[in-house]
Amino acid sequence: MEQGQDKLVTCKCCGSNACYESEFTTQEGPISTWMCMTCGFTSNTTMKADSETVKLAEETTADLIKDLKQVHDNLAWFPTVITMPEKGMIFPEPLKGEDDWQWTCVKAVAIPEEEQNKYPDPKNPGTFYKNKMDMKNPYRFDKLCFMDAAEELGMFVKQPKYVNIGSEGDYPSKGISEK
Repeated sequence: MEQGQDKLVTCKCCGSNACYESEFTTQEGPISTWMCMTCGFTSNTTMKADSETVKLAEETTADLIKDLKQVHDNLAWFPTVITMPEKGMIFPEPLKGEDDWQWTCVKAVAIPEEEQNKYPDPKNPGTFYKNKMDMKNPYRFDKLCFMDAAEELGMFVKQPKYVNIGSEGDYPSKGISEK
């Protein structure tokens, strides 16, 4: 597989300029992928709207994700679901009583060693999960704040903000982080 140049492009779903485009070549040919850091929707050139690939994906995905599917330029775009066993999850969640949704982030918490036998890993018989998702303490974000959910999960390191001091030029202070 050969990796091409990555870049930011305009998102087909929300119009933001924070859609990460990546290109690579496989044995089957070139593939482009998109992941918007504003709306959290993703697609790739194999996701043709009426393709077998999309039909198979829809067979195994949650109803909300299927309901939120968008089609642009004959490509199906779906909201992203991220699972990082050591960190947590980000997923779309419906709002109660409304025909709307939000991003939800839950953190992974350690399972005490003496309780791990209650959490078998079905894909690896004889092994047990060491972490579980803390569904009791979710963080919720607007549907156009996917990046905030990703930052909360710890997918990115926030860069410190610097302030200019004095009038003779730019003198960065020690990093002042926001939180």
